[in-house]
Amino acid sequence: MKVRILFISLVLLVVTNTISQTFKLKIEIENIEQKGTVYLAIYDNSTSFDQDNKNKNVNKNRWVKSIVEVVNKNSFTKNVELKKGVYAISLFVDSNNNKIIDKNLLGIPTEQYGFSNNATGFLGSPSYNDASFNLINDLNIKISLK
Repeated sequence: MKVRILFISLVLLVVTNTISQTFKLKIEIENIEQKGTVYLAIYDNSTSFDQDNKNKNVNKNRWVKSIVEVVNKNSFTKNVELKKGVYAISLFVDSNNNKIIDKNLLGIPTEQYGFSNNATGFLGSPSYNDASFNLINDLNIKISLK
């Protein structure tokens, strides 16, 4: 009986430790053309990713983590810790500090933007599946801005 209780306790400890593991995600943003503010969001599901990237004036409280920081030309690096899982990143650099991504009359962004996996969409944002990555150990991600 004592062996059984010890075994069950050990299994529960291992399962709990595996579920709560966190990993370091290093995000590198390349080819920033102008100084500005980076608005970056990390998502853990397609519904939130799609709603924030395809709709206007949407409440932006659906992400797992957000980063808002002033950036200079060239590149920007940020380290974050996240639990094991599937994530996608969406970002833009606000070069005129109006807190939105500016677009021309055709709806094409006039400020730099990017997605994890350097994913691109056809006539819009990419899908969550195209931008998503599996975080199962420490990971470096490079995003080249468009």
